Amino acid sequence: MRWWAIGLGSLLALTLTAGCSEGGKRMAKDELDMYNMKSYAEGNQRQLNSGTTLNTALLKALKAESSKRSIRLTHETYAEGLDGNISYSYFINGDARHFVIVHVYPSESDRVREIGEMYGAINGSTKAAAASETSVISEKGNAALVYASSGIQKSKYSEDIKAVFKSVLDGMNLQPNR
Repeated sequence: MRWWAIGLGSLLALTLTAGCSEGGKRMAKDELDMYNMKSYAEGNQRQLNSGTTLNTALLKALKAESSKRSIRLTHETYAEGLDGNISYSYFINGDARHFVIVHVYPSESDRVREIGEMYGAINGSTKAAAASETSVISEKGNAALVYASSGIQKSKYSEDIKAVFKSVLDGMNLQPNR
């Protein structure tokens, strides 16, 4: 009986494998790549090599300006939203209690709406939202830069980050190339 079950299982597996169309095989491979993080790693590498997801100059300017103030931006990650937005996040000096997020949206109106929803801005004013929290929110065009902190040393980098954000946004084109 056991050999019969093994044989039937093998026959079923062979039939399914042979019966899969080329599209089905590609879909299965893509799902496997997502499961084992190969797609994530390839996307990160593609972004680093070509800068296709964001105006790389904006990120370089943020890192350079931060470095001038002895602030290292570490642990870079990024996420793409469903509506064409992209967000990059960094720890400050390797400390997860202090972090910077760069949000870039397809348009300024999208940025105003989304940042207002995320950070509780009243009537589109992120200054009011930032004042009520321990965060710094700076915006220009379709980009928003956010610093947030937690723990005992809340707002440790606020003044330096305000200067960094001002410098970066003052030098930024209104619509970064995506």
